[in-house]
Amino acid sequence: MKIVQLTLLASVLVLSGAVLQSVEGQDAPQGSSSFDPTFNPFFWLQIESQLDLGDEDEQSLMLQKARFGANGKVAEDLSYHFMFDGAISGADERETKLLQTFLRYSVSDRTSLRLGQFKYPFGIGTYPSFSKWDFNHPAFINGGIARDLVRRDAGTGPGFFRDFGLEVASSRQLGSGYKIGYKVMAMNGNGILKNDDNNSLDFVGRASLSSPKQGGFGTWTVGTSFYRGSLHLEGDPSIDTDDEAHDEDAWGVDFRWDLHEDNLRVATVQAEMITATTEAGSHDIITDGPVSPGGFYVQGSYFTSPDVFWAVRYDEFDHDEDTDGLDSRDRSTVGFGYYPYGQKKLHRINVNYERHDDLDHGTDDQISVAVTLIF
Repeated sequence: MKIVQLTLLASVLVLSGAVLQSVEGQDAPQGSSSFDPTFNPFFWLQIESQLDLGDEDEQSLMLQKARFGANGKVAEDLSYHFMFDGAISGADERETKLLQTFLRYSVSDRTSLRLGQFKYPFGIGTYPSFSKWDFNHPAFINGGIARDLVRRDAGTGPGFFRDFGLEVASSRQLGSGYKIGYKVMAMNGNGILKNDDNNSLDFVGRASLSSPKQGGFGTWTVGTSFYRGSLHLEGDPSIDTDDEAHDEDAWGVDFRWDLHEDNLRVATVQAEMITATTEAGSHDIITDGPVSPGGFYVQGSYFTSPDVFWAVRYDEFDHDEDTDGLDSRDRSTVGFGYYPYGQKKLHRINVNYERHDDLDHGTDDQISVAVTLIF
């Protein structure tokens, strides 16, 4: 029922905008140019090779991502997007899934509404497209907390940073040149491609403050994110009751500094901390008691030439900050990146070396090489 209400609200807003645009078009003088709808297809491909440096070295070659879809506009203030991924990890083999699809309606130059299935606005570590990541793998807190805020159960596997809902986004530039912005989303809380089988909405959002552009000093952005929702599991064997709600909360703070020259990135420093309380357990275990995962990362990258960069990151993750058990994960990553056709083309080769210090997982150190093609 709740998503029906969201859909009706968004439909009314969109149709109202369409009616206003139609009336304005009728008042326009004859011979004036009309809007031509657009359709811009894209294809993203990422192939990765991994070498685990354990007692016995293990090497693998895999298709990490094969995403295709399109962006476009049907009116000046109404745009659309859809994207499939043909390399989703399934139980026995790779699967194709509809990863994103949404409509965006521009209420004004500063405010927009988005309805559909897409990334919820929590944190900054993985909110940009993977085509802009400096590392092959996300930080532990992004993969261990942000990705799974809407994970339903162990059988469905980890989440995808996405859900179905309605988002309001707005920004405003102050007289001093500073810019404030926010995004708030009400969503199902079930993850992608799932029925709406619970009775409550999940809420997630992020607010940010950005500095004005200063020649030679770069720009910075500080932000904070929140998530508030509930997990409903019906008839799960690990839960005593047939339908029990499990509260989930998460909070994060982030910082990013960028230096650009001639519209090309020169250096970046980024840090983020996330903490949560959830009764959903870890990736593969549903528990009937709360746990408090949390952690942080700090990373930086520097371009030694317009097309070559080096990057370093340190991140920590604790599966439950309320216990003193051996459940923490530490990792140091050194990376090298090369844009063979320039930064703006986004085709990229990444080489990462990850040194792990995992107290419970015993993960081997790893060398990974990823080739990303963007069309």
